[in-house]
Amino acid sequence: MEVLFFMNTRNDNSKILEIYKMKLFGELVKAVWNDDIEDIENLPNKILNEDLKDNLNNYFSGKFDKDTMVNLIRVTMGLDVTEDTDKNLKESLHEAVNLDEVKRPIISVISDACKYCDENNKEDESCKIRSKHINCNEEDVCSACGDCVSRCKLGAISDKIEFIPMIKLLKDIKSPVYAIVAPAFVGQFGKDVSPGKLRTALKKIGFEDMIEVALAADMLTAKEAYDYYEHMKKDEEGCFITSCCCPIWVSLIQNSFPQILENVSPSVSPMIACGRAVKILNPDAKVVFIGPCMAKKKEAMLEDIKDAVDFVLTFKELQEIFDALELNPAIMDESNRVEASLSGRVYARTGGVSKAVKLSVRRIDKNIKFEEKAFEGTKECMDGLKKVLNKEIEATFIEGMGCVGGCVGGPKRILSVEEGTKNVDEYSESTNMETPFDNLNVLQFLTSLGIKRVESLGEKEEEKVKKIFSRDIKSNKKENKYKK
Repeated sequence: MEVLFFMNTRNDNSKILEIYKMKLFGELVKAVWNDDIEDIENLPNKILNEDLKDNLNNYFSGKFDKDTMVNLIRVTMGLDVTEDTDKNLKESLHEAVNLDEVKRPIISVISDACKYCDENNKEDESCKIRSKHINCNEEDVCSACGDCVSRCKLGAISDKIEFIPMIKLLKDIKSPVYAIVAPAFVGQFGKDVSPGKLRTALKKIGFEDMIEVALAADMLTAKEAYDYYEHMKKDEEGCFITSCCCPIWVSLIQNSFPQILENVSPSVSPMIACGRAVKILNPDAKVVFIGPCMAKKKEAMLEDIKDAVDFVLTFKELQEIFDALELNPAIMDESNRVEASLSGRVYARTGGVSKAVKLSVRRIDKNIKFEEKAFEGTKECMDGLKKVLNKEIEATFIEGMGCVGGCVGGPKRILSVEEGTKNVDEYSESTNMETPFDNLNVLQFLTSLGIKRVESLGEKEEEKVKKIFSRDIKSNKKENKYKK
């Protein structure tokens, strides 16, 4: 597993290990999917075309050490980095394909690679990015926002990929596996890839069906509108409520602003609601969330909501899977259906949640006060919450998105924030259903879950509603509650 290079000029912006990681992942997908693992030990050398060699030469002299290589591949398999790097790739692969679930930490530092990075070799100064990541993990307050991953110039800080442990599920067909896709998916896989074509492509790789999480966002919009209405009736002048769909935002409040936990909407995120609903309707089902977000990988592991989602993939990972399996979604047959209203679809961009909830609140009571404020990016969220607490900002509904632009700005998006926002807005406006109250799919879905009226989403004692859509944020504020 020894890979040889020569020394050239460094390019500190190449993120070369991330590039190499994704190429390794693509070859790994091909090998495991096709049961062609006899030559797996040679996989690291197999992908070294001249362009990649030239780029790697910018960083590594003599040889790319074995420890770095082993741990880079383990991360692509969904495994922890290890000090025991004597295992061959077949042993690690056997471990990965037999995983029932990927364990934390979501994000790991491949420490052996750090010695090659200029940032770590400056006199009297260690890498601030690596230190920040390690401190987050030691304090157990890491939100998995992905900032350290994005900022590491070498690509030595990396999130695990959860696809290899999924392959057996997709190929065995013993349990139906459902793909639930984030509202930000529109256009991410190409301008010619409609929701219906993406659904067909996912079915080609073994998924039973694809469901837009925007449908669950519709249902939660109605619930949050009723929650807001009841909240404001009690104290219209002195209270506010915040959104709950972004795990980075919720984690920020839990860890830095616990005094406003009672103002967080007592709802799960659309991802969790969608996963739970699928499993109630299909008890044997497995659920895979697909989105632009690393933090969703962590959210799916939290103890009080771990029942909903089994694995998480990112848009970039799914694109690599399509490429590895030579699937082009753009030429697939249409398998289209309309699932969500404007309100559910627009969750994907900054201001979308506020817009959705406001539209539904107006359906309940057009005269009730609604003053919204949206924050985007962790710094603005932090600064904004301080201003809210200091009464410098007046708002009755506060939306927080950990990424600039909202979900369309997630670290594992494919498109730019501007393109993603444009696509989401166009898709949202393309339906004549404005709110969940206009969406017959919401009522039909709720009825299949045993909830007979949309209005029931506002009944806090309704057990079926609580089981699917509710969460006690206050009692789960410790971020170290993960599934083991």
